[in-house]
Amino acid sequence: MIRLLAVLALLLVAQPAQAHKLKLFVTQEGAEISGKAYFAGGGAAIGIEGQVLDSQGQTIARLQTDAEGRFRYTPPSDAPVRIQFESGDGHMAEAAIGQISRPPSPSVASDVDLETAIARQLTPLKEQLDRMESRARLSDIVGGIGLIIGLFGAYAWVVSRRGKTS
Repeated sequence: MIRLLAVLALLLVAQPAQAHKLKLFVTQEGAEISGKAYFAGGGAAIGIEGQVLDSQGQTIARLQTDAEGRFRYTPPSDAPVRIQFESGDGHMAEAAIGQISRPPSPSVASDVDLETAIARQLTPLKEQLDRMESRARLSDIVGGIGLIIGLFGAYAWVVSRRGKTS
């Protein structure tokens, strides 16, 4: 009986393993789309193939990540696209890019330069935040252990009460 309840408690707190979950970070600078494919925990997805899909789901370009898991692509039009990467073991990540914003006329080039400089500065921070959100935190682990101990304590209390009534 104790074993059955212990297994049941573990099943209640068990979550899907995400050690190899593929994640995708995508950003846009002017007309260029760039990003990084990586696994949960931060490991780069090196040399995996991806594709760029149009709004109808048709492949319009193929991509491949470099030695750091990064990729770049400049779409031929301003139409929205989806970028999709798949690792060889069946994990897939996808990101949608809305209307592509092309650089405006040279009369406002200084604003574009400033916008591009800000985007370059923010991209590493966005990547770091995205990686941090995908990691298991110590509080998550301690909370899970606390839940298991609490369930076991509740079971022990029920068993002890059963012994006093009979």
